[in-house]
Amino acid sequence: MTSPVAPDATAEQPQGTVPAVVEGTVLPVVDEAARTAVQFSSGAFRLAGHLYRPPKLPAAERTPALVMAGPMTSVKEETLPHYAAPLAAAGFTVLAFDNRNFGASEGDRPQHLDTHEQVEDLKNAVSYLLTRDDVDPDRLGLACVCLGAGYGLEVAAFDPRIKAAALIGGGYNISDTYAGMLGAEGMHAYLENLAAMRQKHYVSGEQQWIDAVAPPPTYGPSSMPIREAFEYYTRAHDREALSWRNQLTYESMETLLAWNVVGHAALVDIPLLVVHGTTDPLLPPRFAQQVYDEAASVDKELVWVETHNHVELYDQAPYVPLALDAVIPFLTAHLAGGHGS
Repeated sequence: MTSPVAPDATAEQPQGTVPAVVEGTVLPVVDEAARTAVQFSSGAFRLAGHLYRPPKLPAAERTPALVMAGPMTSVKEETLPHYAAPLAAAGFTVLAFDNRNFGASEGDRPQHLDTHEQVEDLKNAVSYLLTRDDVDPDRLGLACVCLGAGYGLEVAAFDPRIKAAALIGGGYNISDTYAGMLGAEGMHAYLENLAAMRQKHYVSGEQQWIDAVAPPPTYGPSSMPIREAFEYYTRAHDREALSWRNQLTYESMETLLAWNVVGHAALVDIPLLVVHGTTDPLLPPRFAQQVYDEAASVDKELVWVETHNHVELYDQAPYVPLALDAVIPFLTAHLAGGHGS
């Protein structure tokens, strides 16, 4: 259920043994017929996307549009379809895509996650949608999940082409999240290991890799050393995202640990919806509260979904439907009030 009450501090403590599915039900795989493959340019690379259009709508009819960005390491076939298809059914043209170096997109460094490059990819996805004749350029927004919601905050703060944004389970401050999870000594040791891997790569010329997720009992070493992440990503890979790879460059973790865009919330003055789980060991709720509190938006809402972990907002009922119960009316009110031409 949704809750108007902010979670208390105990909801933010790492709970590494919580399973991915506690009381929820995994949603069915979204029918591939709901989307069309597209490509667009981002810098020197061609990125692969999926376009979702409102059912039975004439091909040339303009609609409000949304760009989606998803979780860390993910590809366009996981998490995002469970939001994109319902949003398309509600009247939006929706674009999900693979970032450079991931999935079916081009890149110069496979499985390397650079947060600044992925923000650039999101901006170029916006640019691509604005070239389409079936999109109303005055009614374009963002609907982003997890780390992608952090990217969405960054783009909403600096790109006036965005007219409204819905951010779900957002990764806004990875720096303090890891520092809180690891403690001062643990964080120092983690950075020492990253530096050693960078040096080894430099000396040997061989890329050093870290698993995105790892099996029990330790769930590490990995970029997400927690049970729910391991169970979600392995399940999603088997069910709907065969192109997902359980691998990151070690240097990816440097850019992730440096990610903190909470301070840019004050620059967001468009309609903003923040949706977050009350219990989220991976992305603490306090940063969602801070983003909401500091946003300059006149029209802003904060919705809490009562959760047991982070990944319930990826592909499970009742959590995804509850999030959509907030997202669809909000974006409809702020983007779908006009008429396409």
